[in-house]
Amino acid sequence: KVAGALTVVWEDREIPVPQLLPHLESQDRQTRERAWRTYFSPYISKRDELADIFDELVRLRGSVALNAGFENYRDYAHREKNRFDYTPADCVRWQDSVEQVVVPAVVELRARRRSAMGLESLRPWDLDNDPYGHTPLRPFEDIAGLTGGVARIFSELEPSLAAEFQIMIDEGLLDLGSRKGKAPGGYCNSYPASRRPIIFMNAAGVHGDVKTLLHEAGHAFHCFEWFNIQPSFQRHPGSEMCEVASMTMELLAGPYLARDRGGFYTEEEAGRARADHLEEVLTILTHIAAVDGIQQWIYTNPAGADRDAREAEWIRLRERFDQGVDWSGLRPQRVARWYSQPHFFINPFYYIEYGLAQLAAVQIWRKSLEDPAGTLAGYRRALALGATKSLPELYAAAGAKLVFDPDEMGALVEFVQEQIAAAG
Repeated sequence: KVAGALTVVWEDREIPVPQLLPHLESQDRQTRERAWRTYFSPYISKRDELADIFDELVRLRGSVALNAGFENYRDYAHREKNRFDYTPADCVRWQDSVEQVVVPAVVELRARRRSAMGLESLRPWDLDNDPYGHTPLRPFEDIAGLTGGVARIFSELEPSLAAEFQIMIDEGLLDLGSRKGKAPGGYCNSYPASRRPIIFMNAAGVHGDVKTLLHEAGHAFHCFEWFNIQPSFQRHPGSEMCEVASMTMELLAGPYLARDRGGFYTEEEAGRARADHLEEVLTILTHIAAVDGIQQWIYTNPAGADRDAREAEWIRLRERFDQGVDWSGLRPQRVARWYSQPHFFINPFYYIEYGLAQLAAVQIWRKSLEDPAGTLAGYRRALALGATKSLPELYAAAGAKLVFDPDEMGALVEFVQEQIAAAG
């Protein structure tokens, strides 16, 4: 409720915070900085109120864990989320691998961006604009343009997927636009009785909205596949597999972003969008490492109940994983990034799944470059298994495996780097 009510004043208009996103892509650096600072200002002003809420959540979650016979809430959460195939120690190993092989790749990407922009140092408001001075991508003017373009992409990718997406359009199962009072973020949920998925998001007219809808549509296709499973409690696998459905769909749909293949852009613009997405594939891994790291620390450390200590640990983790950017003089904003992440509040420990799934999605996409039809068929067969198989078996059915070690992760990072060079 607090986050959904946040607004900012921009050019004499009161707007929801997500509607600042297009201004972060401006080629005018002063505009970007002003938009970036404005974006985090309401979270800074609500810091104490949000910290009060989280203090209580930490207390209650600790009590839940102790009442259930666990030493701490982390161990409780891993059991509650049915993480039978990897452990908290594996998560720490995953973080270490990200630091070893992903962080240097991201630093290299950011150094190239800084050089292309002719800057002495890269500031956080220099990360979303096109570094070569191209006009920001504006893929659609209204929600109908967004849904229509994505529907065309699915028609090119696989007609049966397009038919399922059209059901969602026709039956009003998409709530996509940003508006005042709307909860932040985006997600897919489902109505099991009517066997229909729904998609919720906050579109603001940027390319990120296209990626978000493709992502959430992957979840929706997963729902359509598992609705036939009985008994119903065997439909929904862990989020580690659910996010494979969504992140893989982002990558499989990538070749269709150009207008002549159904999408939104010229060939040049599609290449830019593709390169931007692939860079995000790497940068998101560093963010995931920090998010999982802070949660591991909060719920296994008595100091996790102290808001100042939490914020200090968050800064330490960001300095470890988020490198290549000059954050000097911006501590309040860097802390505000923590408070703007809804998962900490409503879905504790839900984030490492994104990292495991992103690496699986890259593996599946890599296979699709050699066998697109076969890979898509295997992906859909894996989704249709729901929760009837173990996590490693689900990954194997889709053409992937769990990755924790630096050597395997490094090979995937190298592949993404090659694809960035080809797209750009």
